Amino acid sequence: MDPFVDPYRSARLLYRAPEDNPTDEAFFQALYSDPLIASMASGVLHRPLNTKEQKDLRTQVDAMMFMSVVICIIPDEGSDKEPETIGVISLKKKDALVVHNRTYEFGITIARQYQDKGYGSEAISWMLDWAFLTAGLHRVELTVFEWNEKAQRVYQKLGFVAEGRKRESLWKAGRWWDTILMGILDHEWEARKKAVDS
Repeated sequence: MDPFVDPYRSARLLYRAPEDNPTDEAFFQALYSDPLIASMASGVLHRPLNTKEQKDLRTQVDAMMFMSVVICIIPDEGSDKEPETIGVISLKKKDALVVHNRTYEFGITIARQYQDKGYGSEAISWMLDWAFLTAGLHRVELTVFEWNEKAQRVYQKLGFVAEGRKRESLWKAGRWWDTILMGILDHEWEARKKAVDS
């Protein structure tokens, strides 16, 4: 990441603050109304939420954010198209203890039609660069659910290490599932980048 070129873009994507406007509201409404997206992103009991409930939930989540940006596809050079919004990526502060120790919790949600195209990996790499090189964090952690095997593979490929399991902590689809805790440290990310670049 070269912060002196454009710190809020990567090869195919750009990252911007979410706006309080009808376009972003419609995107978030569609994203979090998708039952598959909701089941992968959260272990809570799912039920349909009306527009006010979704806005209230987004307000609560935004209050916990350290860094939250919308992921957009950069249009082809010379195109008059606007960047296309495809997801959101964030770092969340959980409590004063982890903040003091430069640890934040990572999360990403990509709209279903843009998954399996490498956008998630690209955005996560960008966020880890920002977290460690710009914000000076020491550790980024996440929670992933046992049923989300695809996400587990992506996180492992990017260098996240499984650090523990909360066994049979979630009830879904008629059975119990584990919650998997993963993390990556600043020097691990630096070593991985050097290995990839060499």
